[in-house]
Amino acid sequence: MANNEQIVNDFIVAFGKLDLEALMGFFTEDAVYHNIPWPPANGRAAIRKVLEGFFRDMNMTSAKFEVRYQLATGNVVMNERVDYLTINGRKVSLPVMGVFEIENGKIKAWRDYFDAATFTEAMAA
Repeated sequence: MANNEQIVNDFIVAFGKLDLEALMGFFTEDAVYHNIPWPPANGRAAIRKVLEGFFRDMNMTSAKFEVRYQLATGNVVMNERVDYLTINGRKVSLPVMGVFEIENGKIKAWRDYFDAATFTEAMAA
């Protein structure tokens, strides 16, 4: 379990560096990334497209995930966090509940639960 937590912690650090190639190395080939309530991205190619959208299309220039609480059991790591993002020059603070499923040292599933209205309102401000 500690190893699974370290994988998630390392992933969070890589996300903060906005390093797409490093991030892609964390996922299994058939991984699923689901920003709930939006549709899931199934497979590494689809996940890459979503992350490229954040970094390029939405012009994300900074990201910091502040983990408030984290726990692990078996292959599941869950964290309550606040994601501090700068997108198109706007600062966004987004409370998130994240769930990661780990398989053979890689992220097989990543689900983030958050209030989409908080995100869209911040982007419209």
